[in-house]
Amino acid sequence: MFGWLPGKRAPERVPTDTVVPLHWLDDTKTNRCLILYFMMRFDDVLDVEKLIGALEKLLEKPGWRKLGARLRLNPNGKLEYHIPEKYTPQRRAFAFSHVDESSMSIHQHPLASQIPRPNGRAQVSSAVEKLRPLLGGPDLPSRIEDYYYSDRPQLGVHVTSFADATLVTLSWMHTFLDSMSQATIIDAWTAVLEGRDEDVPEFFGEKRDPLGTLGARLDLDDEKEEEYVLKEKAMSNGKMLKFVFNVAWEQTVYRAEETRAIVIPPKLFQKIKTQAFKDLQSVDWSTLVLDRRDPDNPEPFLSDGDILCAWVHRLFTGCQPWAASAPPSRIIHIMNVFNMSDLLRTTEPKLIPAGTVHIGNCTTAISSLFRIDDFLSQPLGVVAAKIRSDLVAQSTRPQVNANMRITKSTVTSTGHPPLFGEGDMVLSAFTNWTKGNFFEVDFKAAVKKAGDVEHRVGRPTGLSATGGTVMLTVRNAAPCLGKDAEGNWWCGAVLRPETWNNVERKLDELNREL
Repeated sequence: MFGWLPGKRAPERVPTDTVVPLHWLDDTKTNRCLILYFMMRFDDVLDVEKLIGALEKLLEKPGWRKLGARLRLNPNGKLEYHIPEKYTPQRRAFAFSHVDESSMSIHQHPLASQIPRPNGRAQVSSAVEKLRPLLGGPDLPSRIEDYYYSDRPQLGVHVTSFADATLVTLSWMHTFLDSMSQATIIDAWTAVLEGRDEDVPEFFGEKRDPLGTLGARLDLDDEKEEEYVLKEKAMSNGKMLKFVFNVAWEQTVYRAEETRAIVIPPKLFQKIKTQAFKDLQSVDWSTLVLDRRDPDNPEPFLSDGDILCAWVHRLFTGCQPWAASAPPSRIIHIMNVFNMSDLLRTTEPKLIPAGTVHIGNCTTAISSLFRIDDFLSQPLGVVAAKIRSDLVAQSTRPQVNANMRITKSTVTSTGHPPLFGEGDMVLSAFTNWTKGNFFEVDFKAAVKKAGDVEHRVGRPTGLSATGGTVMLTVRNAAPCLGKDAEGNWWCGAVLRPETWNNVERKLDELNREL
C-alpha cells in the first residue's frame, strides 16, 4: 500500500515498454489494498493448452494487449502501466500455472471436495481461505507490492485438472478491473476459443482515460447542476474519524474473520420472493417503484437482486453478536455497488462508444441508510423496496455526475472515495455479479471429456470469490455471484466466525420450514 518495502526494488524499466498512467477510478487507495481470486468449477475435463492458447491470442489483439501490462509505481507515487512491445514465453501476457491432479476425482481431493454442491437445502460452505492452494501456485500474489516489485502480469490464471473436473481461477488487483470487466474478458476469451475472432469487440481506452471527464463540473454555474441527494450526509472529518476508529477497534478485538459461500436453493428463494411482494400489498404504492410495462395494471417492482440484498444483509445483521445490544438508532449503510458502463454508453455525454468495451473500474455506490431497528423489524419487502427506490433515484445520469464530482474531489485529496452516513454506522456492501452471467460462461470448445454428473457441458457448476486485503477490511461485504442452471443463488460474505455459526443455525431453521 505504501509503495516501499525494505530490501525491495522494482525491476529496471524496459526501454521498449509503452508507459500509460492508470485511470483515475483504478488508482485509488482502496483498490490498491484489494486483490481478488475468482474460481469457476467445471464438471468436465478441459483442454488446458487450448484454453490458454485462446487467451494468449486475445491479449495479442490491438488494444487488448494492454491487459498484459506490468504495474509500476512512479517517483510521484502514482501507478502506471508498462506494456511490453511483445509477449514471449519469458514475458507472458498473463501469469499461468497448472496443477495436474488427473489421477484422482475431484471428490477425492482433500480441499476441492469441500467446494459446495447444491443439495436442495440452504447451506454454508467451509471457509474459502482453506482453498487457497487451489487459487494459485506458491508465488500467488497477496498484495500490490507483489506486482510492482516483480515483472508479474496483472492477470493470473491457475488451472487444476482432475479426472472428472477442472477448476479455473483468475486473480487480479482491484486496480486492474471490476467484475463486469472480468465478464467482458471472459466473453472475448470464449469468442476466440470458439474461432469467432470477429466477435471480439473493439477495446476502448488503451491510452486515454475514457472516464477522465467523469466528475468534472459540467457548467461553471453550479446552480445548473443537480446536487447529489446524499450530499448533506457526507461524513465530516469528525464522523470519519469515529467510523475508522470503530472499524479498527472491531478488527483489533475480533481479528478472526472468514469468507464463506451461501447456496440458496430455488424453493427457499421463491418463498422469500413471494413474501417480499406480499409485504408491499399494504404499502402506499406512490412510494414504490412500479413496473409499468402494462400501463393499465402497474405493479410494484423489485428485482431478484433487490430481494437478495435485503434478505442476505438482514440475515447477516441479525446474526451479528452485537445486534441485540446495538442502539436502535444505529445506522446500517447498505452500499450497493453499481456499474456505470451501460449508463455512460447510452446517456449524454456518452463516454463509452457503442460497440466498444471499457476494461477497468467503472463503479459507484448506491447508498441505502436504515436505522437498525427499522432494518430488522420492517417487512422484508419494505426494506427491498427502499433499496430499489434508492437505486432508481441515485443511478440517473445527473445523480451519477453529481456523485462523481464529490468522489473525484475526495479521491484527489484523500485517495479514498467519500462515505455517507454516521460515525457509528455499520457499512455493509453488496455486489451483484449476476449481470456478468458467470454461470453462462461456455468453455465447451475446450472440453476434452464431459463429466458424468448431470450438468450443462462446458459451463460452470459452481463459483467462488474471495479477496486478499492489506490495511483494508471487507468484513460484512456480500457478493452475489449469480444463479446457476438449477436456480440456486450463490452468495458469499466475510464475517466473524461466531456470526457464521449463527447464520448456520438460522439456515437450519429455514431448511426445516421448507
